[in-house]
Amino acid sequence: MWQGLANDVRYALRRIANSPGFTLLVVLILALGIGANSAMFSVVDAALLRPLPFRSPERLLQVYETESAAGHFPLTGQDYLDWRAQNRTFDDMAVYSYQKVLNASGIGTPERATVVETQANFFSVLGVRPMAGRAFVEGEDQAGKNRVAILSYGYWQSHFGGQADAIGKSLELDGAAYQIVGVMPSWYLIPGTADAWIPIDMSAKSLGGRGEHHLRVVGRLKAGVSAGQAEADLKGIAANLEKQFPESNGKVGAAVVPLKEALVGRTAESLYILLGAVALVLLIACANVANLLLARATARRREVAVRLAMGAGRPRLLRQLLTESVLLSVLGGLLGIALAYGCLRILTSGEWFPVQPANPIEINAGVLLLTLVVSLVVGIVFGMAPAFQASRISLNDDLKSGGTKTATAPGGMRLMREALVAAEIALSLTLLTGAGLLLRTFANLRQADTGAHAENVLTANVILPPGKYDALDSRWAFYERLVQSLRESRGVRAAALSTELPLEGGSNGYITVDGQTAESTQNTLVEWNYITPDYFRTMGIPLKQGRAFSGADLASTKQVAEKATSYWGSNIPVDQRPKFEFAAIVNESMARRFWPNQAAIGQVFHEENISFRVIGVVGNVKVWSLRQEPMPQAYFPLTLALAGPNNWPINVAVESAGRPEDAASVVRSQVHLQDSTLAVARLRTMNQIVAESLTDTSYQTALLGTFAGLALLLATMGIYGVMAYVVSQRTNEFGIRMALGAGPARVLGMVVGQGARLAAAGAIAGLAAAVALAGVLRKLLYGVEPADPATLAMVFVLTIGICVAACAIPARRAARVDPLVALRYE
Repeated sequence: MWQGLANDVRYALRRIANSPGFTLLVVLILALGIGANSAMFSVVDAALLRPLPFRSPERLLQVYETESAAGHFPLTGQDYLDWRAQNRTFDDMAVYSYQKVLNASGIGTPERATVVETQANFFSVLGVRPMAGRAFVEGEDQAGKNRVAILSYGYWQSHFGGQADAIGKSLELDGAAYQIVGVMPSWYLIPGTADAWIPIDMSAKSLGGRGEHHLRVVGRLKAGVSAGQAEADLKGIAANLEKQFPESNGKVGAAVVPLKEALVGRTAESLYILLGAVALVLLIACANVANLLLARATARRREVAVRLAMGAGRPRLLRQLLTESVLLSVLGGLLGIALAYGCLRILTSGEWFPVQPANPIEINAGVLLLTLVVSLVVGIVFGMAPAFQASRISLNDDLKSGGTKTATAPGGMRLMREALVAAEIALSLTLLTGAGLLLRTFANLRQADTGAHAENVLTANVILPPGKYDALDSRWAFYERLVQSLRESRGVRAAALSTELPLEGGSNGYITVDGQTAESTQNTLVEWNYITPDYFRTMGIPLKQGRAFSGADLASTKQVAEKATSYWGSNIPVDQRPKFEFAAIVNESMARRFWPNQAAIGQVFHEENISFRVIGVVGNVKVWSLRQEPMPQAYFPLTLALAGPNNWPINVAVESAGRPEDAASVVRSQVHLQDSTLAVARLRTMNQIVAESLTDTSYQTALLGTFAGLALLLATMGIYGVMAYVVSQRTNEFGIRMALGAGPARVLGMVVGQGARLAAAGAIAGLAAAVALAGVLRKLLYGVEPADPATLAMVFVLTIGICVAACAIPARRAARVDPLVALRYE
């Protein structure tokens, strides 16, 4: 058996070498299909299939609080301390912050560094070690002892040259020196991208009071404990805290999610859809190659007949023919691996790539093994039908055809080829429909109204370091000078400051309105934004009613806020604190939600012991994403935010008289005139912010569009191959017809008509499949239905048009047949 197999391999290699054109075409088609699948599978494998690269990752949970509003929320510091101390189901828990942007100085030009603050046990809870140096040790998350830092691999390479002596050096963040004690591995991206990790101050005062939801928590389960048991344990603790602190912990519960799900849950569905799409491309490639082999099998019918006549058995012939197809598929797989490497380099090198799995995206041993298996299976699948057709021949008929130049394919083989082409067209139309729907979604989102009409606006981000700017007076003095100098700068029409920007997310909270008890208002989160007077003018947000803030509003807010801050975070019951009132502006959504049948101007709402009186109503602005409906939003004077204990990152918005990019140098120079140690970060136009919010959609559209285009190309090649073969088989017929008076136009119409019927059959089947499968994309769509008639019609016409065009070349060849030359074959 092994000797026979070796003979088959040698013979197959000779056949492959003797047909370089055919071999190259087949290998390229398979490489495109297999390479695309290997690249896409590498992404899915890293993000969804492989376990997290931590110790016992199945025991890691992301821990959340729940509130009366739907969704999961960060924890408060005090709640976390109670949960950690009282639970009976976790080995340990660790708290960590969202990414913070700090001023990094002492490394040349002032710049920004993205930093995450963590509890000292954070890396031990995850079960990961730095690649160089050490992790944080117990006690380094206490005030005065937390001046140590662990660098990301990228920051270590870019700022310290990847040198081992970086360990022990200092990194200055917001004017404070941190000793570098470790460097994380290059693949480590939890929680998201960061330049450095520093210990958080775990004192109760630093963690903030109850009700201040701003901390993330990861926990490691005890062995043998399920996630459900852990959630029930935390819910019991939360219920006790609600009884003890009804004002801050009312309706606060607990929820846990496996850490892997928390990290990749948002992208899982789209990744599986793309993997399914690329699998369809491979099916089309297989059908295409099967068609090529069927055509080749027709030409080899006499060779097979001679072998059978000389005593070769049909199983032996099948084995030899399948060996050929498997060798071709293995060659395609090898080239496909090279293409996959190139695809991954392109995919992961750009900042637009939104998938950041915990595992590195790479062509590893598992991907290589899968590629080998796929290559072998594909070789058998696309080789089986041609092999069976080639071995099922009539000896008498095929030996008699030895004198003819062309063998004629039997009806079964012809029908199979046409069925394969129709299937290719159907699958490619299905992918084109998905790509068309996502393209419509992308166009709809690009045209969606953000509520802020800021075509010439440049934004930037500035944060004041603690120590130098701890007092409200010093903070406000800096920002007041900055916004005034920007307004007076050449080429600047307007300038403003804010704590939030459209589409960038924000902070929120609950409010109460006197006399309102409806659950729809009590459980509604209201977005907060703190601004300077020209914010609405700069961002192009229309003022609908009332007035905007004035300089007097900011000054009076500053005076009252200085008194109110002494009570924030204190243990004095809310009902025993003095009442404070500030001016506020609300959006139309908030006005309709809380005061549906009355004017919002003059109305009062409360947040704990602070009251806000509405002085204006502005248009709605989308806060979190273009897909989301506008949420209730309230605007407050910026001085209220500056009065708090934390230094908020402040956004600078400048409306330029010319190109917004030209205002970047103005913003930098004015910030550095105020304080040369400060870095200006995230210089972006509003158009760039909108584009960033569309990253996921643009990535999905680009990839699915690429797969659909590749599928259509393969289907076009398939129908071209079939029609070219038909023309070669019917050359004599066309010669006779033309000799009897048929004109070239009639012959041209016959060939194109046959191709058009084949294309129409495949396209109709593809429409049915597209309608059936379009619902899978529903969650990814915006402003378009899955069975959108316009998209289906456009894709149908496009597919038919391209397929008919592919028939044109064989048809023109048929129309140019010389009857005398054609009849000589007889």
